[in-house]
Amino acid sequence: MNKKFTLLAAALMTVGTFTAASAAGDVPSKDWTAGNYYYLKTGDSCLALDGVKADSVIVKEFAALGITKASKDSALWQISDKETTVGVTTYKFTNKATQQVLSFAAKADANTHLEPGGVDRWVFANGSTIKGFYNGDQPLELVVTAGKLSLAATGGAPFTVEAPDSAFPLNAQQLGNGFSVFQLKFGDTYEGNIFAGKDLLAKDIQDKAGYVTLQAKGDESYANGVAKYFGVDTLKSTISGAKDVFGYKFALDSTRTSVKPNTACQQFKFTIDLKNDSLAMFVAGTPFGSTADDTVRVVYASVEATKVLTVSKVGADGTVKQGTAPKITLSKGTPTTIPTGTGVYFLKRANKDANEGKYYVTSSTYMDETPSVNLAKGQWYIKETNGKYSIADRSESTTLASLNSEAFAVQGMANTYTFGSSTDSITIEFQPVNPKDKYLGSLYFTEDELNANGYVLNLVSGTTGVSDIYAYTTDSILKGKAGDAKDAAIFKLIPSDTVLAGGATTLGDELFVISYKLKGLFNSDTITAQSDSLKFSKSKSALSFTFISDANAEKYAMLTSIGGKDNYVGMNVNTSCVQLSDKAAYVNLEAVDAPEYALFASAHKRLAYNNNALVMNPLNFFAEMKDEGNLITKANYEADNFSLWVEQDTVIAGKQLYFISSGVANGGKAEADIRYYLAAKDTTRAGIDATTYAMFISHDSIKTMKNSPALFAFKTAEEGGYYLENQKELNKTNGKPYVGVVNGFAVMQATPSAAFEVQTASAPTANEEMNVSEIKVISNDGQVIVTNASGRKITLSNILGQTIGVRRASSEYFSMPATSGIVLVTIEGDTTYKVIVK
Repeated sequence: MNKKFTLLAAALMTVGTFTAASAAGDVPSKDWTAGNYYYLKTGDSCLALDGVKADSVIVKEFAALGITKASKDSALWQISDKETTVGVTTYKFTNKATQQVLSFAAKADANTHLEPGGVDRWVFANGSTIKGFYNGDQPLELVVTAGKLSLAATGGAPFTVEAPDSAFPLNAQQLGNGFSVFQLKFGDTYEGNIFAGKDLLAKDIQDKAGYVTLQAKGDESYANGVAKYFGVDTLKSTISGAKDVFGYKFALDSTRTSVKPNTACQQFKFTIDLKNDSLAMFVAGTPFGSTADDTVRVVYASVEATKVLTVSKVGADGTVKQGTAPKITLSKGTPTTIPTGTGVYFLKRANKDANEGKYYVTSSTYMDETPSVNLAKGQWYIKETNGKYSIADRSESTTLASLNSEAFAVQGMANTYTFGSSTDSITIEFQPVNPKDKYLGSLYFTEDELNANGYVLNLVSGTTGVSDIYAYTTDSILKGKAGDAKDAAIFKLIPSDTVLAGGATTLGDELFVISYKLKGLFNSDTITAQSDSLKFSKSKSALSFTFISDANAEKYAMLTSIGGKDNYVGMNVNTSCVQLSDKAAYVNLEAVDAPEYALFASAHKRLAYNNNALVMNPLNFFAEMKDEGNLITKANYEADNFSLWVEQDTVIAGKQLYFISSGVANGGKAEADIRYYLAAKDTTRAGIDATTYAMFISHDSIKTMKNSPALFAFKTAEEGGYYLENQKELNKTNGKPYVGVVNGFAVMQATPSAAFEVQTASAPTANEEMNVSEIKVISNDGQVIVTNASGRKITLSNILGQTIGVRRASSEYFSMPATSGIVLVTIEGDTTYKVIVK
């Protein structure tokens, strides 16, 4: 005996209110048979598992159990493992639906969620209250208050044990545990058992509740299409003493309604005893029954050493008049499955009617032509869930049959099925369409594509022999010209809006279309409309366009909406102007290499402009434009002064940001082991007070501070080269983000004017002893920051040596989150650093 039970028994005897009496219910304790299941009833409710949370025990009203076997099974319990100690009898309760034991956590404040290994033995106290021992001196009871179950020391609800329905009727779905396909297993071998070993297909009979027809899966009809059904035949086995229907055999036959009508002979009813799932099988009638609905039961007769399967009439009390009821159980059949499973399909109507051979567009509309893999119209999303199928179209999201329907193969027709209760035969054609392509049927560009490419517009001509007509600009007006793309206007695409455009949304499948504004490559002008053409303009009324594919995904309708009406982009053949029209027209976008911002690896660079190059004045740290040999006090600018370290940092909005620094000592305050970073810094110089100068500054946090003034991007210039664009100034209202040149000084300007040529430079010889790529580890604002360790593994540990994070550095300026305190930072191939994170 285990220790838990010993304590339980002792405590129960101490309390002195428990007895070994049976529960005062419909089923006395002497009849609680192992393998049988019962309701634990209190009032109009019973103990059950929650239908949503299968590990949650609740009380549920009987009326709320519904009409399905699965729901009722969730409220049935086996009362077993009886143990009696010191006059106290305990049991275990096992749920029929899940086979979980009623067991709650072994603590005084336990809730009613199942806890395996907890308290799992129960006592019927005073014949009704259910109690279990929970702590050192007192048991807890199952309490029901306002329909809610809880555990408490007192106030336990009275429970009785009640037998469930002994003749619960099963419909087609319940025979196969959710499917219409199942197998019948008999407890012995019977002559004439044509059901054995077959997958049986059950279908509910309309207007005759509780009855089903049975077919052999895969052999549902004759070659001429006439359906076959199992039923009682007109032939009999010779059985001594047989009366009336006793001895009739079973056959697989068609339904006959004129000669010897056999409709009722092919209508079966199955009832199950819910307490032990024993099955009874009935037939609505026999060929020579006295009435059309003369119900008989499936039995067997012993003929010498043989047992013959047949039927018998039943008495008013339900007992068979001849023969013996066999033991029958249900087992899982093999449901029809769609081999290609979840995916995108075309669906073709296979019924012999006016729409035969047409493709479904919605559940009630069709198209004569074959749908396209490139357009949602005519595409259907079939989703498989636990062997059942949900079907919805990808244009209007109408559903075909009910959600989670069973599939039934149509005999003699490849890839053809009916679904659920629908009798429509549908041929399905799997398509190699990626359901994860959320922009099917329209143009969509990735962020990398938008950053790296510009696009030229090819107007698809409807004239035979005329192919390429490219849009170019004349005084900002877009016109079309036949030829090649060398003179075409280059656009940058700016994402404008994304809207839901279709998909089988009822199944979680969604399709979107994204609209774009078209901007000039080297300016902020966008395409707008005027009466007879499209043009580049700074107007705020920029048009947004969507690009909708044709069936072959070879060309696109370029659409914009004005006044709620779609307008196509096309060309006026008389004026060559690109314009909007309500007539269908097509275009193509062709990518050209046109990155808006430069991307290059960290390296020493010389930034040249107008025969000079950017340099740090080592005396006052102004950014100036000089050439080699220009005078500094007591010295000249040399090649090393112009070699700037251009170092990659983060990527923002698709553009790479850089730190631009100098460490060359050439007199003054500069020192070889300090780096000075180009920055947009507000300062003035005598005589030019209105100008904002760019400076080289040095500060411990220049690379870690938020919104650092030293971060620059290299913006592509139309005339060649790059504009230096300061990120902090760009984010300001009325900021001055661009480095220009005024009187030899680098100044910050609102609009770009100086395009710098980026040249490769050698490392300064003055820095031979200074490693600009030296690894450094610092902390800032809850982050550990490691510089110059790109590609190396970074491991963070606490002072106890426990690893708290491992990542591989993806850039030369890499940060990892860390909790406050002392953090050990180990860098692959280097050493371990100790930092304090605040």
